[in-house]
Formats: sequence, structure tokens, C-alpha cells
Amino acid sequence: MKRLAVCVAVTVSAIALAAGPAATAEPSPGKHGEAARRHTPAKPASESARLARSILNTKSITYAKAHVGGTDKASLPQQNLADVSNGRLAKTSPWGHKKGARVALDTRMLNGVLKLNTQHHYKFEISELVGGEHSRTSKHYAGRAVDVTWINGRHVGKKADHRGLMNACRKLGATLVLGPGDKGHSTHVHCQW
Repeated sequence: MKRLAVCVAVTVSAIALAAGPAATAEPSPGKHGEAARRHTPAKPASESARLARSILNTKSITYAKAHVGGTDKASLPQQNLADVSNGRLAKTSPWGHKKGARVALDTRMLNGVLKLNTQHHYKFEISELVGGEHSRTSKHYAGRAVDVTWINGRHVGKKADHRGLMNACRKLGATLVLGPGDKGHSTHVHCQW
């Protein structure tokens, strides 16, 4: 009887070893593992992603469809915001001083852009974030600057309220604000944080 019990125990052990390790709290790969991963709560979005998403959802903020210096859809401002809202870095244009680099968008700049609309009630078009061509030391390439070409339906340099928007940028913490009257800024407002 003892021999039978030992044989049964050895057989059960061998079957268990052949079947693989015992089930654990970690889901195994495969169909059931995928289901378990889908039910895992997502990590909270970063502040940059949240702000980028809020800007994209604001109908009064629009975006240039092309760059002044070339064509590259991946580095247009709307795509920069879409990338950041999805947890990626914004892409610079394949020309200029930071060709095809990936850049984080600064939360101070994103907050300022959003509040130009929500606090100061401007409707405007963003022409550049990190895309386009700028000076070698431009803060666009650091994700800290925005260019605006249209304000409340008027083009900057053609009766748009650029002074009001420039003052609003300063009130929102921008450290450098340029526009008509400043060299190279006759057709857009540059706000940098």
C-alpha cells in the first residue's frame, strides 16, 4: 500500500511539473493576460498631456495648415499638440536648426496658450509651436514658445489686436513677447515662457 501511495505522489508531482508553474497573481501571456491588462487602470495623464488636450478641444483656437518655410505635417502645431496629448514628444521640422528632433511642450507655455482663450477671450490661430524655422537659440526648439498669426479673425499686421494679445501673454507670465514693430515679427506675435 505504501508503494502505491508513493507512486501516486510521484506521478502527481510529475504531472504538476509538466503542466508548468502554479498560477500566480500575475496574468499569464495570451488571451487572458491581454484581458487583464485592458482592465488595469491607465496611468494619469501628465499635466502637459492634459493641457494639450484642453487646447485641442477649444474651438476658438485654430492652427496653421502649413509652415512658412516648407511642408511637414508631422511638425505642424495641431500635430504637436496631438502628439503631446497622447504622451509623445512634439516633433520639429526636418529643416532649421533642430531637424526632426522630439521636444516636450512646457506646461507654462501650454497654460498660457489656453488662458489666452479661457481668461482673456481671444480667438486665435497658432502658426508654430516647435515646428518651422527659428533662430539657433529660439525657445520654440525648447517647447517654450508659440507664434500667433490671426487674432479675432484678423491677421497680425493688418488691424489685429496684437498689442492686447501681447499684453495678455505678459500677464500670463511670458518672459519675451514680440510682434509688429519688432524685427522679424511684422506678421505674427511671439510669446515665450
